[in-house]
Amino acid sequence: MKAVIPCAEKEENLFPFSESKPTALMPVMGKPLIEHNIEALKQNGVDEVYIVVNHLQEQFSNNFEDRKGVKIVHQEELDGTASAVNKCDFIQDDFIVMNGDVIVSENDITSLLDKFRETGETSILATDEDAPEKFGVLSITNDEVDDIEEKPEEPENPLVNTGIYVFKNEIFNAINNLGEEDNSITDAVRNMIESEGARYELVQDYWIDIGDGRKLWKADQIKREYEIKQTDISKEAEVSEDANIEGKAVIEDDAEVRAGAVIEGDCYIGENTIIGANTHVRNSTVTAGSQLEQCSVEDCLVFEENIVDSFVAVENTVLAEECDIKSGTVIRECLIGPRSFIDMNNSIRGTKFVPDARTDLGEISK
Repeated sequence: MKAVIPCAEKEENLFPFSESKPTALMPVMGKPLIEHNIEALKQNGVDEVYIVVNHLQEQFSNNFEDRKGVKIVHQEELDGTASAVNKCDFIQDDFIVMNGDVIVSENDITSLLDKFRETGETSILATDEDAPEKFGVLSITNDEVDDIEEKPEEPENPLVNTGIYVFKNEIFNAINNLGEEDNSITDAVRNMIESEGARYELVQDYWIDIGDGRKLWKADQIKREYEIKQTDISKEAEVSEDANIEGKAVIEDDAEVRAGAVIEGDCYIGENTIIGANTHVRNSTVTAGSQLEQCSVEDCLVFEENIVDSFVAVENTVLAEECDIKSGTVIRECLIGPRSFIDMNNSIRGTKFVPDARTDLGEISK
């Protein structure tokens, strides 16, 4: 079994994070979200993964150039998901397709592959959505898919297409026979439904389409909730006897948790991270190389290489890489762009910062 992961498009709704990272390489529970999906695929017997890239493609090359079983495929013209999949038309085996901006559980991938192996038909992972009119809605009979209607004004049911499919390689014929105005892989799937039929499998654990910063934050929350079963402290980490770990935490190599620190709830502490004295981290991810000193971080996703100074409180926020937050500042419900500098004694709520923002110069976006 092979896999194709289209990652070529830049997700504008993920500004400011998409300025420095492609969506698939944004950190979720300490590592690029695509890494979670690749691991889940490998556990399900996928032996080769093809990542289709364009936006910031050199970052994919840097991450995967020496990775066995992972290959990079360039998409020059960004002319739709059908074209992205068709870049891998050399595949002779059955294969699974999932977009690079989603997170899905290993169990749900297993269920979808089981459906395909059982029926031999194109198989679609589906989920119930509160606002199905924003997605492709499936018309079904039992577990058979009769049609997919994109963003209908009056959906017939809440069952929507996640964009995760398992195909035989006949899908390439369906793509090549698309009309000039049809550029989505969904258009090719419709052709497969008409000619050969298709089945669906319902999400049981989780699937998140990471279309904006809040969804990225939610993906990190969900991943920690499902993946952190117990406290796991690396033998290479230093955790003071006078630190307090309440709940479940993963603490990686060369991390330091100093005396008086409190780690509460489901937390991920990345390698080479320092959780300083009297720092409180609750239900958060703090990615590699960050330094937190005598501050409070609650319900946050903190990218790599951040510095958060004393008497700072950060809540319900996504903090991109290489930011510097000075003492006395309070940040709530914000999306902070990479390399931002937030000066002392600021109080900020519900704000999106551009990359390289500086509060001392007023360079903040709405």
